[in-house]
Order: sequence, then C-alpha cells, then structure tokens
Amino acid sequence: MDTTALAVVEPQEAVSLLESPLSPAETAELQSCELAIELAGKDRLEKALIIGEKLSTIYNHALFRGADGGCTWEQWLKERLPQLLPEADGRSTDWGDRRRLLWEERKLLSSCARAPGVLPETTRTVDALTALVPRRFSGPSGWNPAVLDDPNAAQGISKVWELACLNAERNQRRNGPTAEDVRAAREELRPALEQQGLIRSAPTQFQAATAARVEAARQRTITVNPEEEERKAAAFRETMASIRASAPERQAKVAANEVRDEADKAEREHQQLLEQEVRSYNSKLQGASGAIHDLLTYLQNLSRVHGTQLLDEMRCTDVLGLISVRDDIQRLQEAGQDLIAAVKLAQSSDPPSGIDMSTFTVVPD
Repeated sequence: MDTTALAVVEPQEAVSLLESPLSPAETAELQSCELAIELAGKDRLEKALIIGEKLSTIYNHALFRGADGGCTWEQWLKERLPQLLPEADGRSTDWGDRRRLLWEERKLLSSCARAPGVLPETTRTVDALTALVPRRFSGPSGWNPAVLDDPNAAQGISKVWELACLNAERNQRRNGPTAEDVRAAREELRPALEQQGLIRSAPTQFQAATAARVEAARQRTITVNPEEEERKAAAFRETMASIRASAPERQAKVAANEVRDEADKAEREHQQLLEQEVRSYNSKLQGASGAIHDLLTYLQNLSRVHGTQLLDEMRCTDVLGLISVRDDIQRLQEAGQDLIAAVKLAQSSDPPSGIDMSTFTVVPD
C-alpha cells in the first residue's frame, strides 16, 4: 500500500488554508473543543483521552489558525492551551501532542478489522507508534492531518501493536506492552512496513528542507487573488466533504470484516500459535548452533596451541574445589545424545503425545 495516495491536499494549498480566517462554523467547533478540554476533570486516562480527542479535532481541522489565520499549531499549544489547562503551563508542545497522538493511535487500532483486546493507556508508547499514524500529505509540511477513518491505512500500526502484545505476553507484562516492546516490534517489522509504505522514514535533512520551503512560502509577501483563493478553498472543502461522505461505506466494510473475522477466529489463533512457535524454535536453534560452534572452536584452538594432551591434566585440576572438567566426556556424550534425540523429534511428524486428562476414569474406593 502506497501511503502517498492519501495526499489529497498539496502542502502549498495547506499553507493557503492556514492563512485563511476561521469560518463561523469552525469558530463554534473550536469553542466547543476548548470547553471540553477545560472541563475534562475525570480519572487520569479518561481525562487524557478527552483532551487528546479535542486536540486531534483542533489539529486535523486546522482550527488552531486563529480568527484571522496565520497562527501555527505550536503557537496555539504554547499560548492558548495553558489558558484552558493550568497544568499545561510551562510544558513543552510535546505535552499536548502526546495526548493527541495517544487518542489517534487508539482510534486507529479500534477501527481495524482485527481490533486488539488491549489498547495503549499511557503516552510512553506514543513515540514508537508515531511514524505509523497515516497522514494526508506525501511529505512533511508543518501541518499534516491524520487519516483516522480508513482501516486500510491503519494496517501498519495494527501489525506493530499486535506483535508488541505478543512480546508483552511472552515477557509476562502485567500492564500490556511497554515502550521497549513496541519499539522492538516496530524494528522487527520495519523492512516489511517500509516496503509496503506503511511507515514514514524520511531523512531528517529532507524534513528540514521541506519545512523551510513551506515556511518561506508563508513569509513571502504576494499579491492574493481573492477569486483564486476562494476556488482553492472550495476545492479543499469539496475534497474533505467527499471523505466524510464516504465514511459510512467504510464503516459498513469494517462491520462486514468483523463478522468475517469472527468466523476465522480459530484459524487466526492457530496462525498466531504457529508464528509464536516459529520465533521460539528459531531462537533455540540459533542458541544451540552458536553454543556447539563455540565449543568446537575452543577444542580446535586448544588442540593447535597446547595439544589435546592438555585435557588429561585439566581433568586432574579443579578451581577452588568447585569447578572441574573431569567428567567432560560423559557430559559431551549426554549432550550428543540429547542432540540426536532432538534430531529424531524434528524428523518425525507425530500427533501430540501428551496425556489427555479427559481420558482418565476415576474409580471410587
């Protein structure tokens, strides 16, 4: 999937929108969002999600640009947000962005056909998932709204979170995946995600250069053609209206996918079991191969440097009365027998050999 296909607005047109004043409807929507942020006073997670949802609306709808236009998202976070939330005063812009991204990431994961049972609950995992949130533009442009109503665009973040949950379960996490679990899953899947265009990885210098060009375009004094600007604004509104109009159809597809997914639940669980066992078996094979190779290399070096006759003396020596190799032959033979048994099991193709407790008949005294 090529995420550049989501770029419905060019960055230059975005600059024109950001310079335009808010409409009466946008002003009312901004005031509603600000009131909800100001009154968000429930438990910690619920409060963060309420704030995050409204910050997402303000950001994605470009409501931060002000009554006369031209205000940036960073300016709104620094100047207006502390007026609504005293606890945000003096904090960096990351404070608001992390809550916005937490809500957007939960929204994307909830919209997937294979919605996870556990969703991110803290902002600690936000950074590891940020590059997987689909955006409208093909490149960084200062303001880049998220795509939150297209389940297909959320495939990347869904795959990373699913693997992170498996990592957390394997590591016996009590509270779901940690930031390290998510980063490990993201890096393990990164080659495939980059190939499918599901993760952004633009070079830093490219991002800086693009941001500089957009900023330069904003700062230029140009002669504005009102008719041309209105045409561009109308085209943008038409595009956004088309996206909103198609939302019910996409939601219907999600519902159909959920029904089909429930029917495939057993097959999916079996596939997850296979993937988990493949990862475990591969890890054991690598560990065993490395250990055997290290042992063989050690004996070969010993033979070349001192000769294997040194082993006779080594068997008669111990370290602090605790460490000895006098039984090395026996230990090597036992290891070889274990390896032969492992090879036999790997070559077989038998059904489960464990004891089925349901077959036991309890005989009363």
